[in-house]
Amino acid sequence: MRTLFCIIGIFFAINTASADSLDIQLKASQIQHGESIDFECKYPPNLNKPKSILTLHLWVEDLNRLKTWKFRYPLAGGKAIGSIKIDSSMKEGAYALHFLVQQSPLSIYGTINNFIKKDSVISMILSSGKEIIMDDIKTDEHGNFRINKYIFEDSVNFIFTPKQKKKGKTDALNISLITPVDSVFKAEVSKTLVVQIGKKSIEIPKATNIVFDPFKFKNDNTIPEVVVYGHRKSKEEMFNEKYSTDLYKRDDEKIISGFENFTMIGYTTVLEYLNDRIPGLRILQTTVKPSPYLFTMNEVKTDIENNLKPYWTFAYRSSNEANLFIDEILVEPEQLISFPMSDIAIIKIIPPPFIGGWGSNPFAILIYSNRQEFKNPTNKHSFTINGYTPARWIIKN
Repeated sequence: MRTLFCIIGIFFAINTASADSLDIQLKASQIQHGESIDFECKYPPNLNKPKSILTLHLWVEDLNRLKTWKFRYPLAGGKAIGSIKIDSSMKEGAYALHFLVQQSPLSIYGTINNFIKKDSVISMILSSGKEIIMDDIKTDEHGNFRINKYIFEDSVNFIFTPKQKKKGKTDALNISLITPVDSVFKAEVSKTLVVQIGKKSIEIPKATNIVFDPFKFKNDNTIPEVVVYGHRKSKEEMFNEKYSTDLYKRDDEKIISGFENFTMIGYTTVLEYLNDRIPGLRILQTTVKPSPYLFTMNEVKTDIENNLKPYWTFAYRSSNEANLFIDEILVEPEQLISFPMSDIAIIKIIPPPFIGGWGSNPFAILIYSNRQEFKNPTNKHSFTINGYTPARWIIKN
């Protein structure tokens, strides 16, 4: 037994980085199915001693199969512990354990989108299993608030209601939440170790030879993030992938999201909005039809009151021949103008030459209407927030 401890001690001595890295102690470097990866993490004493709880991320990487898992733990008093049981479904092989410390603890930032002065204090109901906690949350003068005094494992339900009930309504709050620990972050300090799962004799790569790539972890299998920036597909990207056909897709296309775009809703028409948003795009009105290829075969020059009919002129890059589409159907500007701003999912600009349009060198402006699966409830007041990984957890393939 002493010999085994000695070998393990030598193993860690080899894998110990500089003095300012994390001090990670593992119970064993070879783990069998049914056993656990037990670790203890100590924050470097020579760095500034943390004044509050930090967040320790443990990102596990199967070095042979591009499979990843993500966990996180509170780092309190400079120390964190955890135990991850190896399920029988886990493949045998070498696994990298990436330990990263994030300076911020698990906290929640919120904004009341439909804030009024009466909502400067709101009620919060926190439920986890059978336990329910009620508390009052104060906002600033703009309806922003922060929750940073709860440390919880797994997931918890947050429900927000007005402190002063609005007549006839009990859930009229429209709230947005962000958890910074789910955002892209720069690690304060980090360390990578390598362990073996299974009985097979394999060559274990050195931790110093492993290049940590955070973008491998976009499809993690545990503790899914509430908000992730940078490497997950956005809502507009998923919409474009699902509802845009190949003819209306280009690598150089420009996409404007209509999801929760409160600036867009402030404009009367989509053409006025685009005039301020796309560099190089100019949209004007004229009484002269600018091009025979401008989305209409109607030659009527006056309206029913005998007024000169206003035409819209478009210019973008090297073209003044615009094709307008709603859900990939060619339309006239009047139809685009009357389209409700609140029902726009995405707007796409395809530069010239657009091969699916009319004209010698046309470009395209496309509006896609929102679909039910992409619509959010009018009032968002209930959320499931993922907390820290329980001290004991099971990792499965």
